Amino acid sequence: MPVLRKLGNPHKKLPPTIHIAGTNGKGSSLSFLAQILKCNKNKIHILSSPHIHHFNERIIVDNELIDDRFLFEILEEVRLASQDSILTFLESTTIAAFLAFSKIKADYAIIECNMGGRIDATNIIEEKLATIITPISYDHEEYLGYDIRRIALEKAMIIRPKTPLFCSAQCQEAKAIIKILANDQKIDHYYYDEDFFIEKNADNLFDFNFNNIAINNIANPSLLGDHQIINLTTILALISKNFNIDHQIIKKAITSTSFKSRLEKINQQLTSNSDDQIWIDGAHNESGAYAISQWLKQDDNFHNFVIMGFSKNKCRPNFLEKFSDIADLFCVRVQGEPNPELSENIHKIASDHNIKINKCDDLLSAITKISNISSNKSKRIIICGSFYLARDLKEIIELSSFNILKN
Repeated sequence: MPVLRKLGNPHKKLPPTIHIAGTNGKGSSLSFLAQILKCNKNKIHILSSPHIHHFNERIIVDNELIDDRFLFEILEEVRLASQDSILTFLESTTIAAFLAFSKIKADYAIIECNMGGRIDATNIIEEKLATIITPISYDHEEYLGYDIRRIALEKAMIIRPKTPLFCSAQCQEAKAIIKILANDQKIDHYYYDEDFFIEKNADNLFDFNFNNIAINNIANPSLLGDHQIINLTTILALISKNFNIDHQIIKKAITSTSFKSRLEKINQQLTSNSDDQIWIDGAHNESGAYAISQWLKQDDNFHNFVIMGFSKNKCRPNFLEKFSDIADLFCVRVQGEPNPELSENIHKIASDHNIKINKCDDLLSAITKISNISSNKSKRIIICGSFYLARDLKEIIELSSFNILKN
């Protein structure tokens, strides 16, 4: 690529790199991996997406958010090198991250695909330490295709010769495509529930097994939901195969991993009842909705409410249906979303499929309306459908006039 050549090919000067593709669980898997390596005193570079509040969130340099001055410097270098080229936002961001990573030493880099794999800007990396493919589902169909096998093919195109692959739980169609590509490349490839396993033991802890490697009595991860245990298991397989890290360090990292907007409990009281709970999750497709719905079903002591908003044309009936029997549904327009779906359109999609949903103008009005609903149980509110709802929630939290929610 001309711009990379002008910048000295920074993508060829990265530390040992782990590349992650998939539909769901990329960010959570990255978070588990990064926390284990950081607890092992390793220096880590990270490229991830999307950012929620600040662009700097996309680029971690030596375990820290890239600072504004350094970010400006590398973006200016990219701008000057690309004057004869037309770059997309994601291409520019990826090149800037590679440039930053090439200038600062680190032990490892973790690179998350923005979308897909084959056409993703990060896929220019040829030499990698390992490849991870997280669960594949329907998303970005207009770019990746409307068939799960086609989507799997797009994602699996990050596979490289001589680079071991660690594959999380997959539907049979996706796994078959991934195995074809892995066999074609003649690489070592390992699969959840085929090569590596995790089982609950008598103490309600977990035991991990991979070939002759075992990690016993693992506590539940700090990231909630059974789907996170699957994400964790894939990372444990990679760590066990490629690193020599003390098991106590791994266990400590598992219980201290954090990831914003993934079943994240909001500590601020935004309703009139102090026993009510508000959670936010970035789930925006059917698989994500299924994971949250399964988590909700584990505790029936609450009256559940789900507030959802979407990017334009991203609302799917299958997403709404996952919650229709276990929660009261509310739809909103995402104020922090660059291209939001109107709540009227979400309401129409739900109505067309006989799904009852309440229409609200925005997140604040939905929370206020739920707060005023009488219930004999404490309320549990889940906010999902778009990562950018976290922006709206942050603005609500920062408001000084929360009395409007508690009257």
